[in-house]
Amino acid sequence: GNTGPLKAMQGALVGISAQLGVVAIAAKAFDLIKEADSAAAAVRTLGVNTGELANRLQLVSASLKANVSTLELTKAAYDVVSAGFADAADAADVLKASALGAKGGFSTIQTVADATTSVLNAYGLSAAKASKIVDGFITTQNDGKIVVDQYASQIGKLAPLAAAAGVGIDELNAAISAATAQGVPVE
Repeated sequence: GNTGPLKAMQGALVGISAQLGVVAIAAKAFDLIKEADSAAAAVRTLGVNTGELANRLQLVSASLKANVSTLELTKAAYDVVSAGFADAADAADVLKASALGAKGGFSTIQTVADATTSVLNAYGLSAAKASKIVDGFITTQNDGKIVVDQYASQIGKLAPLAAAAGVGIDELNAAISAATAQGVPVE
């Protein structure tokens, strides 16, 4: 047997395959960098110090044991900042609470962040209350027949009305839990 050329060809194919794998990984990394730049540019249009925000979101990601990437947080930041939480520390507080709520609430960071900012704004609360608000979402989920994703789709309409009527968020959440537990549809 003349296996020398065959082995050489197999070795070359393995080398080419490894190079293609490196190229694919590099292309994916480049796509992620472009996506991150695009998300940061969108947030920057709102006048936010994106350098400070990026640093804070890296800390948030690390504190969540990298279960949520800085890119995911940055993408969600646009809506949080648009809702009036333009200070990097405030946006990071809302996004951290939202990331935790998304995981426990079968939802996305964006959805939970939207609901969180809606409630904070309806009740005139600061970003420092974001964690307490998201905890209320989870409690409502656990006590009723509702998941945070369903809750989030409705709370933006309910919270301003409840706040205007003098009904606190805790009372509103209790009513939502009790109603859904008894079979009343979320809507």
